[in-house]
Amino acid sequence: MSPDSRTGTRRGGDTDTGRVTGLVRTFGRQLPYDLLAQVRNPAAAFFSLGLPLIFLITFTLIGANGDDAAVYYAPATMAIAVVSGTMSTIAITLVYLREYGLLKRLQLMPVNRSALLGSRVAASGVLSLGGVVLLGVYAAAVHGVVPEQPLTVAAAVLLLLLTGSALGLALTVVIPGENAAGPIANAVALPLLMVSGGFFPLDSSPEWVRTLASFLPFGSALEAAAAGYKGSAAAGDLGAAVLASGAWTAAACVLAALRFRWVPRRRR
Repeated sequence: MSPDSRTGTRRGGDTDTGRVTGLVRTFGRQLPYDLLAQVRNPAAAFFSLGLPLIFLITFTLIGANGDDAAVYYAPATMAIAVVSGTMSTIAITLVYLREYGLLKRLQLMPVNRSALLGSRVAASGVLSLGGVVLLGVYAAAVHGVVPEQPLTVAAAVLLLLLTGSALGLALTVVIPGENAAGPIANAVALPLLMVSGGFFPLDSSPEWVRTLASFLPFGSALEAAAAGYKGSAAAGDLGAAVLASGAWTAAACVLAALRFRWVPRRRR
């Protein structure tokens, strides 16, 4: 290889490294601002922090034994917090930004637009993790309930976070406008959470319902989190969650990559 070729290769590698470094730097600088915007958004903060805590308090109050109910409903409401804070919030926020031309402006900025978009998605995920921590602290302080297998619970929550974020991006493809964003996002998220066991255990449900839940985006991960809280989780539980969540995440990412829009669907 000639010196010029070696120099060209080195320069190309330096360029690629510089792009990655610039992307990471832009993402790191933008994330605090997007996170602050999420915290200061009453709707996002309520659905990620307030509403799941209300659910946990309600479910444990109406249960036969509050402490026993908290063993299940602590991870169940964590799933609600993550799904609401990622899938619903991301879909609603990005459709609003798209229809008002704010996503289109990102294409004109002299920075990587993927880093800016990723920062908004990550901010929703961080806020939803704050809801998970809040629920865990409440369950431990009020009911004395802590996860027997914390690593399993953490892995299940991470799977819920990744799948919810990917589905939130994919939902923007089918939402026509900002007025339909909230109804469509909630119409998808709430039934999925119900059938997956987010609002009640599936122990007494028909076999076909439990089978269906295992194939849905959040069913296996929620079941693994609940088993982790009880201390009965096995390697197969987390493996099934990885397969189901991974398949839905991959499909959602492919759809978002092919059909995601940066420009409004309707002119204003």
